[in-house]
Amino acid sequence: MQASFLHNTKKVILLIVLAITVNSYAQKPHFKDKKVSKEVLNHISALASDSMQGRYTATAGERMAAEYIAKEFEAIGLAPAGRQEYYQPMIVPNMRMAKQNTSLILGDDTMALFTDFYPISLSTNRGQYKGETINIGYGISDDGLKHNDYKDKELQGKAVMINIGIPGGSNPHNRFIGWEDLEYRVEYAKSKGAVAVVLYASDSTKAPSGTLVKTVENSAIPVVYSTKNLSTITSAASEIVVDILLLSTNAHNVLGYIDHGAQNTVIVGAHHDHIGKGRKGGSWEENPMEVHNGADDNASGVAGLFILAREIKRKPRKYKNNNYLFIAFTGQEQGQLGSKHFITSDLYPKYDVNYMVNLDMIGHLDTSNKTLLINGVGTSPTWNKAIAKTKICKRKIAKIKTTESGIGPSDHMSFYVNGIPAVHFSTGHHQHYHTSTDDVSIINAGGEAFALRYIWKLMRTLDQQGKVAYSKTKDGNTMLDLKVTLGIVLDEVYEGVGLRVAGVNNDKKGNKVGLLSGDVILSVGPHKIQNLQDYIDALNTFNPSDKTTLTIKRGTETKLLNVQF
Repeated sequence: MQASFLHNTKKVILLIVLAITVNSYAQKPHFKDKKVSKEVLNHISALASDSMQGRYTATAGERMAAEYIAKEFEAIGLAPAGRQEYYQPMIVPNMRMAKQNTSLILGDDTMALFTDFYPISLSTNRGQYKGETINIGYGISDDGLKHNDYKDKELQGKAVMINIGIPGGSNPHNRFIGWEDLEYRVEYAKSKGAVAVVLYASDSTKAPSGTLVKTVENSAIPVVYSTKNLSTITSAASEIVVDILLLSTNAHNVLGYIDHGAQNTVIVGAHHDHIGKGRKGGSWEENPMEVHNGADDNASGVAGLFILAREIKRKPRKYKNNNYLFIAFTGQEQGQLGSKHFITSDLYPKYDVNYMVNLDMIGHLDTSNKTLLINGVGTSPTWNKAIAKTKICKRKIAKIKTTESGIGPSDHMSFYVNGIPAVHFSTGHHQHYHTSTDDVSIINAGGEAFALRYIWKLMRTLDQQGKVAYSKTKDGNTMLDLKVTLGIVLDEVYEGVGLRVAGVNNDKKGNKVGLLSGDVILSVGPHKIQNLQDYIDALNTFNPSDKTTLTIKRGTETKLLNVQF
């Protein structure tokens, strides 16, 4: 109780300081930006207040945020563009549980639910099969490895049994390690005609979890795990029934539209959800207790939506060649759920989308290097041309730093993978990322005002470019593909040798081996690190259980840290 009282007292003091002056992180805005800076701070203060409880998807706090956004869209004069006025509801599961009529019979063996078998997260929620089930061993078919468990087996319309182990057992040097993933093997069996899968183990391979992940996405066929070793069964008559109770609630995207009567529409997006108190995952604190308000992540982006919408609404002639759809997405922290839902819904085809701008974490501009990040410029040849034409005030934004790839853990990726040029604006990660200290006190409101002024100038330039051509980027290996990670976020605006650590997840490997915020990674094992791609490529050479070293610089001292992934 005392700790909570002190925490709340500190927040009150911080808010009083904010009411008097722009906080110590802020750049002092020039007179043209003072009004924008004040608006930004007001919106972030509202969205990142304790009353919204961290805006976790499909909670009362997230609904409060959606209502705040809808009212602001209406006040600005945006037309409702959702399914229910400004809102686009989407179903979010909050419980998945196998019902008692879920059953498995193999030959003469009637198995007991939760004792002899159970469905796993990959399984469809409802499905049944009656017929022959064929044992296909490990379910591996690889010409390069000269191994084919599918040879001479006709599986169309049948169920299969798959041994979850791999030949030779699980170790990082096993040549079959690429087939260890069960989801891949289930999908491969489906491609061969299988309509149900029974998994089992013949050794000490760890069983898949019986806790059903709360998702509406799955393999679309029954997938169960048998605790019995089925390796001696070649085939058997079987009956499989999966019936999973799915309880869901609604979350909401919020959509507002400016119609200029143009052929093309620009989408400007920012996610409005965050991670609540971090107890359901996502927190970088060891024992999350307090509300994670997500001031920079991503109340700052939503505040940016309002500023850009008001600018375009006030000066339509400068943006007349495009219509503009503003979307506050939900569910980004759970894997871009809101943006994926929008782009697969029947709302999306109503618009001939020109390009997409994503605002995610734009409220913490570093006052020393004043660098604005633009990720995804390779998604169109137009981006770099427009950036070159858009002037910046060096006193405000000293540098624009770009990356090419359209792949990244934010909502722009949902559009890029569907053929839409898309960029992500950010002021970079920092030590407050996904912690309870990402509060209004760390916001650089003046810096965000400068960033938004640059963005609307860039959008004016783009308004003269007509239809923006799409190009696929050379994505290579990405952070999303790695088998091993250190659980850190990197300082994208750092310009020195190596990569600087912006934050360390207290529950991940980086923290356990002694990495600290501010450390600079110089090498991973034998791999020298000059940039982010070097780091990704280096990690991509390692598998779980591999050992290596990290060479880091901490202050003026060089250290060697031992790591086992």
